[in-house]
Amino acid sequence: MEAIQRVIECIGEYTDVYPLFVGEQDCDRGHTFGPFVREYYIIHFCSSGCGVLKDKYGTHKISAGELFVIRPGEVTVYSADQKTPWSYHWIAFSGSRASAFLGARSVYTTPEGMGEKLKELISGGVAAPDIYVSFIYELMYRLFSENTDDEADDKLGKIRQYIRYNYMDNLRVSSLARSFGFERSYLYRIFKKRYGVGIKEYITDVRMEYARKFLTEGYTVGECAHMVGYEDEFNFSKSFKRHFGISPSELKRASVSQPKVSNSPRR
Repeated sequence: MEAIQRVIECIGEYTDVYPLFVGEQDCDRGHTFGPFVREYYIIHFCSSGCGVLKDKYGTHKISAGELFVIRPGEVTVYSADQKTPWSYHWIAFSGSRASAFLGARSVYTTPEGMGEKLKELISGGVAAPDIYVSFIYELMYRLFSENTDDEADDKLGKIRQYIRYNYMDNLRVSSLARSFGFERSYLYRIFKKRYGVGIKEYITDVRMEYARKFLTEGYTVGECAHMVGYEDEFNFSKSFKRHFGISPSELKRASVSQPKVSNSPRR
């Protein structure tokens, strides 16, 4: 089925958020759009079937009841499934408040009733811009208030556990974000909101906690640096002093000398 699209005439009336166009399509098997770069935001609501979105954050499988966000300046490609192609409807918009979607996730569970509401507006031929402005504001509110829920908390808990089990590795926030399905800056933001400390700081906290333990057990400064994921002893010492206010060597001298034990970090 060919796409049906309607332009919303509201240029100059709104600045914070303003709709540009809406549309809908029942896609053929394997129907693909892109690679393409938008100059605006556009959100697709999948009402049936499934497909795949590819953006700079990875490849996302999308099913009925989910929506995906495309941001300006990002290269995206999306394709309908070969067996059960999706049907979707969309709304494109811009404005200063639309930047709330920058750094946010690419895929969300559609808030209850929102997909059906947009479909009814499109099918009913509604063209009043204020109706769509209201729709966008409601969607933004529900997405950003409802999606810091149990699913996100569960993922954040798993990230913290992963860090504690793998602190000796070369941990990168970008890699953690990809592995657990977050965009990097969004992960920074919700991790700090949930735990009161940034994710990079948390990694350092865990490493320093173990470094102090190993130093008091008799390991050398160089051994401790390697054991907690630092390739360079000098950088380790700087981080340690910044964290505790004393150098690793000073801690060793202040500690009661103990023989090494066999509980070094295990992989």
